[in-house]
Amino acid sequence: MNTWLRALATTCLIAAVAITPATVHGQPTPGARYVALGDSGAATTGAVNLDLTAPLRCVRSTTNAPKLVAQRLGLSLDDRTCSAAKIADLYSSQGAGVAPQLDALGPATEIVTLHIGANDAGMTEYILGHCHVGGCAAEADPQWDSKIDAIAPSYAAALDEIARRAPKATIFVDGWPTYLTDTSCPAMLGLRPADAAYIQSKFERLNTVVAREARDHGAVYIDTVAASKEFGMCADPSTRWFDPLVADLTLLPYHPTLAGQRGVAELIASAIEAELGR
Repeated sequence: MNTWLRALATTCLIAAVAITPATVHGQPTPGARYVALGDSGAATTGAVNLDLTAPLRCVRSTTNAPKLVAQRLGLSLDDRTCSAAKIADLYSSQGAGVAPQLDALGPATEIVTLHIGANDAGMTEYILGHCHVGGCAAEADPQWDSKIDAIAPSYAAALDEIARRAPKATIFVDGWPTYLTDTSCPAMLGLRPADAAYIQSKFERLNTVVAREARDHGAVYIDTVAASKEFGMCADPSTRWFDPLVADLTLLPYHPTLAGQRGVAELIASAIEAELGR
């Protein structure tokens, strides 16, 4: 294992231990007009603005996209997003103090946002385990495509279950923005341009799967790629939407910065306003 990757793995392990909760946090009862579901792409800005009232294992931010959307639109929010969540965690507890995310839904729910699936698709596993260790574009792994495609049935079932539990709600699904283009940068610690483009192609494949299931199951899909083309991990730190491997803003590589959460929140809020006439 390369020295930098060993250091990154050690840092992540330390962080994981540090955020394991010692106590059970109370969960809001169902009834908020707006319920946010999802993984770290929706939950966190890493070390920035950490919400200490939420289950610490979720690394939930006080300035994540759901909270910014709720502020802009004046909505009561039950934010159940949690870092490292998989689709199964919508139905079951992710750990001590973290209730199943779907428990937040009820007849009063009018708006649901959903951002989940990357952990099910093995994005971290393949990116850090293959693309940053020797490269991945030159030896494409068809199993990665298969793993991405395989989330479709469980994703579709989750959308149907959300609709069943919150029959009055409109579901908004936001995709994954631009992480990389066909270039790399020093902050990516030697990632080759071809591998950068390959990684982005997998996020766009994931978007294709999620967008199809959203549209087939009555949800509104929000494309975030186009709006973020200039703000990937190699963009200026003041504007980039995701931190690179040298994660000097959030301490979490491949995770949203505050600028990223603001950018996604703007897209989600605009979609809600357009769909519901708010």
